[in-house]
Amino acid sequence: ALMDALAKAVDRHGPDALVVGLPINMDGTEGAAAKDVREFGAALGARLRITVHFHDERLSSFEADQRMAQSGRTHREKKELRDALAACAILEAYLESGPA
Repeated sequence: ALMDALAKAVDRHGPDALVVGLPINMDGTEGAAAKDVREFGAALGARLRITVHFHDERLSSFEADQRMAQSGRTHREKKELRDALAACAILEAYLESGPA
């Protein structure tokens, strides 16, 4: 279902590439979760015929929380926005890192 939803979004928006957050351990190593994400990204790229870039997602949720800290939103409202803001932080960091 996730692949189908992503395929529809790619078809609708027509991006040149996708950026996927890579869950790297705090010590810089890649564990089982990173391996799973790399496999998913490879399958996604193959199915959609699109380049998939991976970018370190460490501290992206923390950054999202920091952005909302003084927002006046309720805990529930913050929780609903957290993943979207974390995704924005990952994409911003990727774009700031320069050409892939």
